[in-house]
Amino acid sequence: MAEQGSGPSTAGHMWEDYRGNALLLEKTDIVGIDEPIKQLVGWLLSSGSGREVVSVAGMGGLGKTTLVKQVYDAAEVKKHFKVHAWITVTQSFKLGELLKDMLQQLHKAIRRPLPQGTNNMNNSQLKTLIKDFLQKRRYLIVLDDVWHLQGWDSVKYALPNNIYGSRIILTTRNADVASTTSVEFGGKVYNMEPLPQLESWELLCKKTFQGSPCPPYLEEIGNCILRKCEGLPLAIVAVSGVLATKDKRRIDEWDMVGHSLGLKLRAMTNSRT
Repeated sequence: MAEQGSGPSTAGHMWEDYRGNALLLEKTDIVGIDEPIKQLVGWLLSSGSGREVVSVAGMGGLGKTTLVKQVYDAAEVKKHFKVHAWITVTQSFKLGELLKDMLQQLHKAIRRPLPQGTNNMNNSQLKTLIKDFLQKRRYLIVLDDVWHLQGWDSVKYALPNNIYGSRIILTTRNADVASTTSVEFGGKVYNMEPLPQLESWELLCKKTFQGSPCPPYLEEIGNCILRKCEGLPLAIVAVSGVLATKDKRRIDEWDMVGHSLGLKLRAMTNSRT
């Protein structure tokens, strides 16, 4: 796929491809992910019988969704919560569609069809239906990419505070969302931090050179590019994907990537978690 002397148009298409696949971070792209997985699983499986909210917070591009997906898919979590749903909220969510999606996933989890007339219900009726369904069940609901408190406030009354040890996980880049849900429900917050310099460099090299060392003459421009990534795994992986297509003998091609980086990364990390 390497293309010598590729022009701006081709580079632009590659950036769009990587933006579109931004959520496809691998588990190994987040350094030290095993410990936070263990901690979050422990919080979910704790003995508290009331409903608890766990927030995973941090700026866009840190891999919050990747981390929570590992927790959500963990065998012990699936076994503990027979009823579960993963809901992507986003900045411009439509409440009716969100509630119908949740209802569909919950019924699928217990292999039952949706009640008749669901498509014609208003939001209040859908919330009541979800609440009644969950009232006597231990459930796990992930609300991924909650931008504002409005997103949480819109759905929280559909998620009953029962006595079966139910859990809700939020991912958010908004510290107010994380702190408010923590105070309101006595929940916990896990704050994700950017990668340190050394781990950032190791990730860049692993993704760009596929295990081979970085040529010495590319180290300076490589570090310059890396600084613009600000320790964000998603940004580093996206940039590495572009650099991997460049001719390793031509510093000017790497320089071109570096010059185009600022706005591209800002747009990417603003649109993903």
